[in-house]
Amino acid sequence: MRRDGATVMGRFTLASLRYSLLLMVLLAMLPALALILWTAWEQRRQAAVGAEEDALRLARLASADHERLLEGARSLLIGLAQLSDVQMHNAKACSALFAEVQRRFPLYTDIGAIRPDGHVFCAARAGHRAVNVADQPFFQRALATRESTASGYHPDPATGKPVLTLSYPAIDRDGATWAVVFAELDLGWMAQLTNKARLPPGTVITVTDAQGLVLARYPDPGDWTGKSAPDWAVAQAIKRASGEGTLEGPGLEGQPRIFGFTPLLPPRREDPVYVSVGIPRDAALAEADRLLTRNLLWAGLVVLLMLGAAAIVSDLLILRRVHAVVRAARRLTAGDLAARATVRGPDEIGVMARTFNLMAERLQARVRDEESTKEGLAERVKELDLLNRMGELFQACLSLEEAYGVIGRLAPRLFPAEAGAVFALSPARNLIEVVAKWGTRSVDGAVFSPEACWALRNGRPHVVEDTGAGVLCEHLTSPPPPAYVCTPLVAQGNSFGVLHVSSELRNGDAGMSQARQRLADAVAAQLGLGLSNVQLREILRSQSIHDPLTGLFNRRYMAETLDREVHRARRAGNSLGVLMVDVDGFKQQNDAFGHDAGDAILAELGALLQGSLRKEDIACRYGGEEFVLVLPDATMENAARRAEQLRDAVRRMRVPHKDVLLGPVTVSIGVAAFPDHGSDGAGLLKSADMALYESKRTGRDRVTVARPPEPWPVSP
Repeated sequence: MRRDGATVMGRFTLASLRYSLLLMVLLAMLPALALILWTAWEQRRQAAVGAEEDALRLARLASADHERLLEGARSLLIGLAQLSDVQMHNAKACSALFAEVQRRFPLYTDIGAIRPDGHVFCAARAGHRAVNVADQPFFQRALATRESTASGYHPDPATGKPVLTLSYPAIDRDGATWAVVFAELDLGWMAQLTNKARLPPGTVITVTDAQGLVLARYPDPGDWTGKSAPDWAVAQAIKRASGEGTLEGPGLEGQPRIFGFTPLLPPRREDPVYVSVGIPRDAALAEADRLLTRNLLWAGLVVLLMLGAAAIVSDLLILRRVHAVVRAARRLTAGDLAARATVRGPDEIGVMARTFNLMAERLQARVRDEESTKEGLAERVKELDLLNRMGELFQACLSLEEAYGVIGRLAPRLFPAEAGAVFALSPARNLIEVVAKWGTRSVDGAVFSPEACWALRNGRPHVVEDTGAGVLCEHLTSPPPPAYVCTPLVAQGNSFGVLHVSSELRNGDAGMSQARQRLADAVAAQLGLGLSNVQLREILRSQSIHDPLTGLFNRRYMAETLDREVHRARRAGNSLGVLMVDVDGFKQQNDAFGHDAGDAILAELGALLQGSLRKEDIACRYGGEEFVLVLPDATMENAARRAEQLRDAVRRMRVPHKDVLLGPVTVSIGVAAFPDHGSDGAGLLKSADMALYESKRTGRDRVTVARPPEPWPVSP
């Protein structure tokens, strides 16, 4: 069990105490880590500065080497200008000599001499002989200045490589110019510089003019020689600086580099040339990155050692005791209310354990109380739902009988542990009769007087907690239940009955508790209000479809019922009879005896009609002294026979009125039947009315059967 708890508590989560302790150790290491990172940043910055200085130093070294080459070339040209073969324009000897010099000094691509008219009369390279260069700027400057001159780098027509031409005039003692000696120098010297300078791996040396034209690139020229790169970062920096400088940016191939650039000396003012040295940024910062990696590895090792030590010490001194409290808390959370922490000691963890135990004890007591309250609340909610359901069903009931059925179904669910019954007052309000009952205990005396129940006598609940010592109602069973309550059903000040609930336990044994008594009061209130509403709706519905004088259905109900009966007869293939009855001489009776006498005749006739009908027949007062009888499943012959029987019964009828017997009364009757005399209710009434009119016309006090409707004339 302890191993499982340790496994659970050993889980390393961001919210755990172990994590918090280790986090404190890590936070303590943050200053050291910050120092390492700051030192690494400073080393990288210094390495970048050193790389810029190295790049600029190498660029200056290249410029200095270039200057030495130019000085050597000038000295060579001065010496060659003094040769007699040059002064005497001895082309053959001169060319052989120059070829030997060019072979010994391969940095020179060509050495030659030019007559004052511009014709090259000797050259180390045969291709330059017999060429006129009178229009070349270097030749013109040499003649004009009578001093050593140097051109800018320009593509060699023969090789396409950039070359620089140096020239020196050969002047005799009289000051006349005999010839101009020249030497062409390419950038091959840069390859020697690359080899001897021991440049960092990946370093490139690039020679460009002021417009960004790439003249040379070492050690890997690629396809850049002769191409223009005016947008290159170095070219832009050269334009801004107009001298030497450093920068960090992408090389021509896109690789990040650290550059240093300077002019090649001596620069031509109108066409300067620059040399730049680009050291790969990764190579420049490699040592700083190596130191950072080493320092981080050592720092990580130290952190791991400190974390391990902190984990062991914290587990021995803190976590084990905290885990004991947490295990008890987990058991309590899982529902074990008896869980307690077995940690001792005067320190904070011991105080926490004692506080937890006190909290657990109080929680255990509170949970017991809450469970009891929750059970009671759930029971109350269930009871409220049933009461609401009962109220909803009462709203849908059309009669008291339906309402009594609802009570019989829901009352056992409201009082599942008790027996009981609902008693209702009779219409005369002199008797109480049972309308619903439930439970195992039967109800003695299904009918009794209201005085037999103390609740109805007093108009309030009558509670008997112990029938052995209380005042009992007379309607109780024998032997009586141990405890019971009778609650009157009252609504709007009127009593409708009584709710009786009995328990097999006495109140001291949780029989009729206060909660059950309150429930009985709530149920009685709902029953009283519900039964009152149902009774009111039943009365209103009866008034809306009955004639108040005769007690028969009214004309509106007759119209709705007749259409329904016609539809039913058509669907079943049955017949339907309709009688229209009219009292003969009714106006004369009113005039002779007054309207009270006429009302008495109509009321008596209504009672006669109700007494002579079958259960399925419908009698309605159509209006005034006219009545309509609907006879379902009656053929025309049966309807006519029933009409004759009714006419005879009316003739025998005598109506008492103010000590006078009114009569005899006669009626005229028209008979129609479905489907012979009409296909719908309106057609049947029209046919019966026409038959009634025929009875009136032929002398009254007779029955006339309607004639079938005449067919539509057919066109010839």
